[in-house]
Amino acid sequence: MLDLSFPWPIGLIPIAMTVWAFYGLYRAVVTRDGVSWASVVSVLGLVAFMAALTAQVVKPVINQALSLMIAQFLGTGACFLLVKLLWSVQKTKPKPSLPSLRRPDVKVFRGMGICLSFLIVMDGLFFLFPDAGRCEHFKGYMADKCAGQELFIGIHDLPVEIYFGVVLGVPALVGLILGVWALFRTAGLPNDDEPNAKNSAGG
Repeated sequence: MLDLSFPWPIGLIPIAMTVWAFYGLYRAVVTRDGVSWASVVSVLGLVAFMAALTAQVVKPVINQALSLMIAQFLGTGACFLLVKLLWSVQKTKPKPSLPSLRRPDVKVFRGMGICLSFLIVMDGLFFLFPDAGRCEHFKGYMADKCAGQELFIGIHDLPVEIYFGVVLGVPALVGLILGVWALFRTAGLPNDDEPNAKNSAGG
């Protein structure tokens, strides 16, 4: 029998954010606005909730940190797919241009380093402290405060960890993947901060 007593494995705040994300995605498709900041955030919120719900239903027996990393990679693929679908229904697309391809400058490498460091730190904390934040570790006032948080956020367990791990980790993983893709795409080309050879020769 379905147990609907509080607290839920996935709390009221993630559920409300998912309802908003579903509406934003529905509106982007119906109005054919396609890819926008609002629709991308909606995709991320919907994918995070589906990952958390899958963890609650499947209840994986593998390590929690490994479950989180798998959810992040699969969530990243799902986000790319949904954004591609939004792009396919977008009514106004920017006109294609032929920009001069050049290798990314140091800012791209710095951004990739930040994304990779964030992923390592976040997933490493989940690996080192898998039981952190659970209410049974607290007593008295802190236990009551923790129970109140679980009412709105959800039980401190794998589904909620995956929800926030996907919400925070997928953007960093996307940035890292796009940076690596840009490096491979522009391999062998001059750096972005180098002067154009033709211009320098003409000068």
